[in-house]
Amino acid sequence: MGLKGSNPALGRQKILVAVPIYSASTAPYTSRVGEPKLNTSKNLDNQKFKVRCHAGHSDHHELASDSVLLQIEQRIRREGKEEMWVSLQVKCDEKEDGSLAVQVVLCNPDWDEPLRIASIQSNPKNPGAAEPILRCDLNQKEL
Repeated sequence: MGLKGSNPALGRQKILVAVPIYSASTAPYTSRVGEPKLNTSKNLDNQKFKVRCHAGHSDHHELASDSVLLQIEQRIRREGKEEMWVSLQVKCDEKEDGSLAVQVVLCNPDWDEPLRIASIQSNPKNPGAAEPILRCDLNQKEL
């Protein structure tokens, strides 16, 4: 069966602290207890990933971090009950060789495993890295 919140296979680590995430507005948004702690960086040279979010009538949110786990949930009806389901995950992190990777994963309650649909890699610290600048792997892979 698919995901129902967190997935150890994707490396989700729970830390029980509230972490401020600042939006373009003057009021900070604080993540829920149990969300992974983000290591934000204000120095542009050290930013590995940047996320911008526009969610309907909500404020615009923006942050930069060494790693990101974005989960999008949507309401489903299963076994006669409504629930929120993580249908899409985007995981961004730095690999051991210094390359940066973005993994896009779909989750469906009817599937046995989540399905990675894209992997996008770059190697900004290696001036001799082979072209192309972004390597895209669109082969599907069960996780």
